[in-house]
Amino acid sequence: MRAPSPQLKDVPAGLIDVPGGWAEREWIIEGHPFRLILPASPDAFLDDEEVHAAFDRDEYMPYWAYLWPASLKMATTVLRSNWVAGTEVLELGAGIGLVGLAGLAKGLNVTFSDYESKAVDLALFNAHRVGHSHASGLVLDWRNPPERQYPWLWGCDLLYEDRNHELLLELTRTMLAPGGTAWFADGGRAKAGRFCKLVPEFGLSCQIFDEELQPLPVPRVGRYQLIEVRFA
Repeated sequence: MRAPSPQLKDVPAGLIDVPGGWAEREWIIEGHPFRLILPASPDAFLDDEEVHAAFDRDEYMPYWAYLWPASLKMATTVLRSNWVAGTEVLELGAGIGLVGLAGLAKGLNVTFSDYESKAVDLALFNAHRVGHSHASGLVLDWRNPPERQYPWLWGCDLLYEDRNHELLLELTRTMLAPGGTAWFADGGRAKAGRFCKLVPEFGLSCQIFDEELQPLPVPRVGRYQLIEVRFA
């Protein structure tokens, strides 16, 4: 997923130029085509002065620019699941927006959120260009969550840094509606075990599932898993 893609000749109307330019790629998931605009060379952001300055301020890294493998499996789970049309979903760390697009394809009302405004703009661009004009976006700093709740929270590949675990769980406690469910997809990072151990400290409980939604006894390393979080 880190390999550069052929760069588009022109910047798509409605987007700004980015380091390495833009590309277009298509994935077919559960029979649904997803043609996305995404950064052609995400590693090019690592040489960008704006990114360097943001890292110095807040240890910011441009993770949003990559399409992480776990998002393909989470999108598959979303597409295979049964949903009530119009259900509200907040996607955390939406990045390019693939998982949220899967939700839109299932008739859900998805709000794409990310710390990076460029990511929110891109996710909405990808949604609007295929007719999902009702999709919404939210620039969200997990340290300052808004006073709004959703019945579903989704997040993919968010557990890579310990310092984010408590923030994510506090946000979940704040923004998950009573009786709601949070799905956090993880590519098998060693950090997932720490995250799951912290869950009860926030009045929450969790279950772990594989890609077929079969229960797992404990978090695993090196293989995809879906961590489902609810109020205890």
